[in-house]
Amino acid sequence: MFGIYDLGELEINVNNSKIIIEQKPRYFIYRREHNGEVLEKKILSKSGKIVINPVEPVNLPKNITNYLQIRFRKPLTIEPNQSETLYTTFPVEIGVFVTGMGDVKLIDVFSFVNPKYALYGNPVRGLICRYWESDLTQEQRAERFREGVMKLKIVNTTKEWIEVSNAVFNVELMKIYYDDDAVSSTAEMDIQSRMVAETKFFAEPLRKGMRKAIEIFSPRKVVARRFFMEWGL
Repeated sequence: MFGIYDLGELEINVNNSKIIIEQKPRYFIYRREHNGEVLEKKILSKSGKIVINPVEPVNLPKNITNYLQIRFRKPLTIEPNQSETLYTTFPVEIGVFVTGMGDVKLIDVFSFVNPKYALYGNPVRGLICRYWESDLTQEQRAERFREGVMKLKIVNTTKEWIEVSNAVFNVELMKIYYDDDAVSSTAEMDIQSRMVAETKFFAEPLRKGMRKAIEIFSPRKVVARRFFMEWGL
């Protein structure tokens, strides 16, 4: 499903959902049939393309936060001054873009995962986050089109044993890659105390040959290159 398509007659079927492009004399009709709902839009273009790729997972049902919280089903305890690279997952949202004349326009976002949200921190100063539960493993495994694989390096910079039960990220900084088999992102969590950690993303695919996804959040508008978790690990 992911990829770049010439703007023309098109039908894609995935998991009982459809993306259809119908060509009319002067325009195209984009139609998405998903979860019993039908979305239709007109596209006026002579030589555009359609791009379908995974996007930052904070757009559904609408963009109410830029933060993603991954809760680990089994907490990890890491010894002082040590690091470990493991794999977890993140929810996949699918963006549909139309391109032409050097510009890119997002026309649709959908997902095969029902979005959940939670509060990280206290009710006064805490953050609303897209909430996701996952395992930490040594294997790169995920359910295709529903989950992406996150390569996560956890670094304990302290002199104490630290237990980690979740990670929170600013997805404005997220870099997503994809190929025919998987969606991926690479991140790091630097533990600074029992309550504080720094999280950041890297522009690194899981393996060679993966294509970088179009980002919804413009890199030019993002000033910070990292995020600090201040309300516990």
